[in-house]
Amino acid sequence: MILKESETIELKRSTGLLKQALISISAILNKHGYGELYFGVENNGQIIGQQVTENTLRQISQKISEGIEPKIYPLIEKIILGGKSCIRVKFEGK
Repeated sequence: MILKESETIELKRSTGLLKQALISISAILNKHGYGELYFGVENNGQIIGQQVTENTLRQISQKISEGIEPKIYPLIEKIILGGKSCIRVKFEGK
């Protein structure tokens, strides 16, 4: 499976880019009102995976909650892409 960035899909190498991810989520919400963001996938769509723990998922949720107004309640889940662990964040809001 190859993912491609688009106006509603954002790819990030790892949760180390969480700050940039929040900016991307805000921009997508402002323009489209919904979107998806994947951690563990390079900008070119190559799936590299990343370690995913409950703490990682909780940390993403907390940062989104603190960083985006008005509040959104995204679906944050561990998924397997190309046999590797990744994180998908599905979100919508105004």
